Amino acid sequence: MRKAINDNPVVQMALLGGLAVIVAFLLLTRVMGGHKSSTAPTATTPTTSAPASGTATTPSTTPAPGATAPSTGTATAPSVGTATAPAPTGSTTAIPSGKLVAGPGLPKAVASAYAHNKAVVILVTRRRGIDDDAVKASVERLRANGSLAVFAVNAGKISRFSRITEGVDVNRVPALVVVRPKRLTGGGPPTATVSYGFRGPDSVAQAVRDGLYKGPTNLPYYPK
Repeated sequence: MRKAINDNPVVQMALLGGLAVIVAFLLLTRVMGGHKSSTAPTATTPTTSAPASGTATTPSTTPAPGATAPSTGTATAPSVGTATAPAPTGSTTAIPSGKLVAGPGLPKAVASAYAHNKAVVILVTRRRGIDDDAVKASVERLRANGSLAVFAVNAGKISRFSRITEGVDVNRVPALVVVRPKRLTGGGPPTATVSYGFRGPDSVAQAVRDGLYKGPTNLPYYPK
């Protein structure tokens, strides 16, 4: 056998081929075994299902049978009238009627005095008022002035002069109303002023003078 291996080239080639096959098999087996041992098991990651991308269904707002569906029209706000602020003390206010003609809310004596270019002074008081009697006594002194027509009325009967008192918005007593004479209105509607509270004789006279004042209304607040 040894002599055949040494002397016969064919046997030698066959032997070498067999050895090559065995070596190749061993190498392949080792490589495959090492590859399998070095491969780490793949962790399985749980897959989270994404929410569907379809259009979400909006819950139906159809009212139940018998229920009244809310109206979708434009709501109309309640009408709000314009409130008239009380006239400040000493301010001149036009009487809304535009005329002082005798009738309900205006005694004939007042209309006649205004027609004769007299200033009309109306004092509104209440019974047993602490300040009212003193103010009334001061107003009564004005009767001596022939250019004035003086009237005094209790708050309970103020409706007799409502054409004037409502025009200046009398809202408390004692109230002193001075209607400017017709000659000072420049042909416009009658105007009047109202002032409130206790007044002595001099203060009453000053209130009348202020009501009858006719001069520039754009005077500066500082003396020239």
